[in-house]
Amino acid sequence: MHLFVVALLWSVRLAPVGVVDALQRVDVRRTDEPRERVHDPSADVRLVARQTVSGFGAGQGIAHRDGLPYFYGDVRGESYDLDSPEDDYGYIREYRLTGNGDGPGVEFTGREIRLTKNGVNVAPHPTGLTFHPEFGCFMGDTVNQTGLIFHLDFDRALADGTLDNAILNITADDVAANGARPEFVRFGGRWLVATSDYGDEDNEIRLYDPEVLATSARVSRPGALVASFPATPFVQTLHWVEALDTLVLVQNQLPGRLYRLTLARFQDGALVLDPPIDIEGLDDELEGLFVGPVSGGVAPIVMLSAYSNDNVTFASLRLPGER
Repeated sequence: MHLFVVALLWSVRLAPVGVVDALQRVDVRRTDEPRERVHDPSADVRLVARQTVSGFGAGQGIAHRDGLPYFYGDVRGESYDLDSPEDDYGYIREYRLTGNGDGPGVEFTGREIRLTKNGVNVAPHPTGLTFHPEFGCFMGDTVNQTGLIFHLDFDRALADGTLDNAILNITADDVAANGARPEFVRFGGRWLVATSDYGDEDNEIRLYDPEVLATSARVSRPGALVASFPATPFVQTLHWVEALDTLVLVQNQLPGRLYRLTLARFQDGALVLDPPIDIEGLDDELEGLFVGPVSGGVAPIVMLSAYSNDNVTFASLRLPGER
């Protein structure tokens, strides 16, 4: 089902009776951190449904391409250990959004990518996946706080089901403090690749030139890093909402636990963050987010958890007022 139709199903006013009956209120707590710009601070999250989806390991994020969501994660071996990830491998699975009287959901299309090359697990812990019609696909992988950014031929990867013939370049994110989480954003009239750290202090959002990334072995190469900005803690992934020129920081409230969203915009060469939206009542580990079409100041969202049960959450996000 087309994403726009699913967005209509998620609307409280237009939702089927089953969805309305199942609707739950999710409390939102906003911190008292100072802010640098003033606009309507109201924002609201309503939980619509949760679904257990398997097959891609511990969820690490969501990407969207050609109307389809892609969930990615790491499949953990019996002796899962980030110091010895040989038993573990990353996975990407393609889904389609569905909607019926029981509420929204996703179903597997049958297409998947095991993140191996010639049988070697080259991306055991994927931490970002992003697409651009001109610059292609970039994927992040983070092990022991060390990040790699892969430039991929995604269509080839889908056709093969592996990365055997799909890796165009690998760049070590050697200026990062904690991993690689690529996401295309627009900054200063240019499309750049944003990424972030995951930690409790000294975190940054950094912007990289995709043309340099596509050919460089290291981010420290001159010209790769375009700009950097301070960031708040525990950013799992990033999501760019092009219709609003807004970057969403997908975060945990505590290390490896709970749900937090922070909306931000580039303004006068700076990254200006709203107060965070802390979603109460969900006790697992938020990893990824996708924001659907905005209508009347409300957008459907899909959130992905690293847990194995109820790992996909469908909700609506009421966005702040006029920016």
